[in-house]
Amino acid sequence: MPGRRLSRRSPVTPPHRGRLGERGDSPEPKDQRVLAALEGLSRQMAEFADDLNHKLDEVNITLLALDERMTAVESKVHGEHCVLSLKRKRRAHNPKIAETVRRLHNSESNVWRYQPEEGLSSPHNEAVTEHLFEALAATPCLHGVPNDVILSACKTYYETLRRNFRYSQPDLVDQAAALKSTARSRQRRKRLLEARESVLLADELEFWRCTTIDMMSDEEDGECEGASGWVVRCPSFRSQELTDLCATLQTRLEACPKYAATHHRRLTGDNSERVPPRTYDRMAAVRHFKPHMIPKFRL
Repeated sequence: MPGRRLSRRSPVTPPHRGRLGERGDSPEPKDQRVLAALEGLSRQMAEFADDLNHKLDEVNITLLALDERMTAVESKVHGEHCVLSLKRKRRAHNPKIAETVRRLHNSESNVWRYQPEEGLSSPHNEAVTEHLFEALAATPCLHGVPNDVILSACKTYYETLRRNFRYSQPDLVDQAAALKSTARSRQRRKRLLEARESVLLADELEFWRCTTIDMMSDEEDGECEGASGWVVRCPSFRSQELTDLCATLQTRLEACPKYAATHHRRLTGDNSERVPPRTYDRMAAVRHFKPHMIPKFRL
């Protein structure tokens, strides 16, 4: 209430109504219950702190990925006002052009180099883009290459330098390593899904329908029982029926000499600690997930 203040007086100690136990060397049953409750609360707080730290790590990785996307979007927006006002095209997947840009930028005779700590639209980096563009356009090996493709290659190389600069910052080293590991694992699961789909039989198509890369096992470089190869970690939320089908498909793949010659040895490890997907097909979830995991998803 207005004007009301809390008293600064120490709380009054209630009168002592007896000793702590008959013999003074052991707590009363009531005190034992209080201690047990405090210990239980302490354990719950420790578990909550561990879970919170785990979730914060996941949030940091997600924020890093979003920041990378924002950087790409900003580069695209600013690129419209860059040198010669040329409209930026999609990245040209041409190793020859990319290698030519890299060699020119990093040559000892070149004094115009990108500053990755600055944006692409900064005066210095715009001048670098213009210099590289003019030098590359006059290069005989790039004769006939459209100007906007050359300009896009220059900006793409800047984005590579910018990404490496950000990953080198002390506060992003751990998140960057985790993000790269996650991306590498996701690509392996994608290739595994595509390979297994290529050996499906007609009567297996219906059960397999709507299977995503989230249902594939993680494959990590490592050792298991003294043998080296890819340690395979099955998703803990995957149903036994889907696991059995995956094993059958994998056996068919490894029976092909070409597949076996180009893939590492697979070693069975513990279940993956990867969290299950947030969304999944409603009908497929009944087949692909363990029963107690289905209610936890937005289907």
